[in-house]
Amino acid sequence: MIEIPDTGKGTSIVRLTPARCNIFAVTRNSRTIIIDTGISFDRARIEHALERKALVPEAVILTHTHFDHAGNAAWLQAEYGAEVVVQEAESGYLAAGDTPIPEGTHAVTRGLVSLGNMVTPMFRYEPCHADHVFRETFDLNRFGINGYIIHTPGHSPGGATVVIDGVVAVAGDSIIGTTPGKPFPPFADDVDLLLKSWRKIIDTGCETFLPGHGKPVSLGELREEYEKRSSVSGG
Repeated sequence: MIEIPDTGKGTSIVRLTPARCNIFAVTRNSRTIIIDTGISFDRARIEHALERKALVPEAVILTHTHFDHAGNAAWLQAEYGAEVVVQEAESGYLAAGDTPIPEGTHAVTRGLVSLGNMVTPMFRYEPCHADHVFRETFDLNRFGINGYIIHTPGHSPGGATVVIDGVVAVAGDSIIGTTPGKPFPPFADDVDLLLKSWRKIIDTGCETFLPGHGKPVSLGELREEYEKRSSVSGG
């Protein structure tokens, strides 16, 4: 069970259903967006959860386009008329249904990347052409949500973080929540760039950070890890 603090500003954020990645439904005044979409095998769960909660998503926001986050974007777009939003650097990958495999950030995950590169066809998904492609920021008020998206590359080139009510940030795989006190992701294309994105994420002023996998990460946890790693890298 993932407990997500109330923003205190009229917006509801819930994990929609257990899936390959965390899928969040954000609702304000009966208008809803979905953040990330899981893999195709998660589709029935997503459909049942939307029906059970009586939600019709107006938009799908992708924190990045890896197969476990973008696998149902095309389906949600076709089935619900949801408008898909993605950062510019990964719009081509989304349109091709392609997952660029990120580098490992330590010895074990670097070994896993080597294995993954040999089975890349397994990571493909249904192609999707985005309705909105942004560079640095995207305003979510057009969907009735008090929030915005910022470009936070590092885990992948088009990484994005969704800021809700200035209180909660949904960060995709830029942050990991599977091991308490250790929010640094096991995979990242560019560690130095990711640390710069962490600085941007911290500077949003949010108190809680929702990762693509695992439980929420606090500002204190994120700041402590950032300071430790930036002092080592000289950032």
